[in-house]
Amino acid sequence: MKYTLLFIVLSLLVSGRNLAFSEASRHHTLQSQKTQSYICPMHPHIHGEKGDSCPICGMALTLMKKQDAATHDMENTMSIDPSLVQTIGIKTARVQFEIFGNDIRAYGRVVPSTRVESKLTLRLGGWIEELNASAVGDIVQEGQQVFTLNSPDLISAQTDYITAKKLGNKGIEKAAFRRLKQLGVDARALKLISSLKEPLTAVPFHAPASGFITQLHIRNGEYVKPGMPLLSVQDLSTVWVEADVPERDISSLKKGDKVRISLPEIGKNRVGIVNFIHPSVDPITRTGQVRIELENPKGELKPDSFVDVIFSAEKRERLAVTHEAILRSSMGSYVLLWLGDGRFKSIMVTTGAKSDGFIEIMTGLEKGQEIVTSGQFLLDAETNLRSGFGSMEESGHAGH
Repeated sequence: MKYTLLFIVLSLLVSGRNLAFSEASRHHTLQSQKTQSYICPMHPHIHGEKGDSCPICGMALTLMKKQDAATHDMENTMSIDPSLVQTIGIKTARVQFEIFGNDIRAYGRVVPSTRVESKLTLRLGGWIEELNASAVGDIVQEGQQVFTLNSPDLISAQTDYITAKKLGNKGIEKAAFRRLKQLGVDARALKLISSLKEPLTAVPFHAPASGFITQLHIRNGEYVKPGMPLLSVQDLSTVWVEADVPERDISSLKKGDKVRISLPEIGKNRVGIVNFIHPSVDPITRTGQVRIELENPKGELKPDSFVDVIFSAEKRERLAVTHEAILRSSMGSYVLLWLGDGRFKSIMVTTGAKSDGFIEIMTGLEKGQEIVTSGQFLLDAETNLRSGFGSMEESGHAGH
């Protein structure tokens, strides 16, 4: 009985040891499979599992040899002859922090600024004479005589003023002068009247500002009534651009932001400033109107012309590289990290905001690292080509 129990115990111990060994062996096999890395011979930065294909060229992924991994100090590290660096034209730059925002693009329309629009309206009736601006679109300069007005009320007011001056009655003279101003006689005409001994039959009226005439409601010889609008003068040395910005982007803009304006019709770019953000959005298009003030000294911007508007929202310091440094594949965005002596490494990165020629790096790089910014396409192609030939030689297909 004792021997029987002893045999059973020994059998259980042996079975347990074998089971543990089998489980450890299976675990070791699984771990070994997991640590095996398969790469594309043509695009070494593409990794996967056994049986996968490269999403770029379609080639089957091959097992990366241990000696290859030991040869390179980092995964995805490749090298070329250093003498080719200058031939290919490789340029590098350090990853740095840059201050910029995220680009928001919108379409805009040029409109006149109502802040520099002037209207000429009379406060008394009379007949228009010597009309110098006869059509909409005529250019006038500030202080230029536009027309003269023959008005009995103006003749009477002038007579009172001149008579008071002759009599030396300062009180009546000041009252008569104020009456002329209240009737709408401008400073230039008042100066002229002050120098005369007889009243003018037709008093001159001058342009209140420089610009072009946008509205004209009078003709030579026409009688005008008090309060009647005569003409409007629009100054185009400063214009507005009204841009329709998507509702989701409105909150990231603020008054005073600088804006880039692209003028496709004349092939030029300008810089403007956000002047006003409308408090409501269009219920149909779900866009909000943003007004940009733009200098227009040469008058190149015409009202109702269309422009492209680029806002740079949420400006702050961001880790960034130039747009040219980013390469793209079906796996995502990557850059070539320069290691020196003809060695480089492909690094997958996550990108963010884009503006002013820079693109934000969210993950993958650190400040101070040196990356390839020019010639990386030829560099990548050179390395991939040599990798492909090497793989073909190992597979016995070099003759093809």
